Amino acid sequence: MIAEAQMNRAATASATEKLQSLAEDNQKLVSQVGGAVQRIDKRTEERVEKAVEQVAGEASATMTANLDASNERAERIMQATAKLEARQLWSAAAAMCLALLPVVVVVAGLWMGIAGLIAGAQWALDVDGSVWLSIGRWLVFAVGLAGAGYGLFASARWVARLVETWKGRGMPNWPSWRKR
Repeated sequence: MIAEAQMNRAATASATEKLQSLAEDNQKLVSQVGGAVQRIDKRTEERVEKAVEQVAGEASATMTANLDASNERAERIMQATAKLEARQLWSAAAAMCLALLPVVVVVAGLWMGIAGLIAGAQWALDVDGSVWLSIGRWLVFAVGLAGAGYGLFASARWVARLVETWKGRGMPNWPSWRKR
């Protein structure tokens, strides 16, 4: 039994030594694995930083490209708007000229009518004493005066209808006998 106990003791001591050797190997392995994990962590961190920098750079480039494209579109829109504003300015000037055209026509008509009446009266008075010539000329002057009066009446009626149309009461009925 003693021999068996000594053998068991020797076997236990040998197993303990082996276990201690294995524990030391395991410690070395754990130390090596820990170092490898730290290196892997460091490399992973570096790679992640590089990837983040690359993605940020690409995102920045994409954002810059998008901003440049947006600025170009905005410049084209501003140019088109400027063209439209210039066209609207000319359209407004043309509309103003067209709106003032009837006024100019009426003023010119009045001017010519007054000048015609003055010239007609002078012509009727210049008869050199002939009664029949005087009567004839005054009759022609009276007909001219009646025509000018009718022209003034028609112009005033036309202007009144034009103003009525501008005020939004609707289009006047042309001619007046076609009212339905």
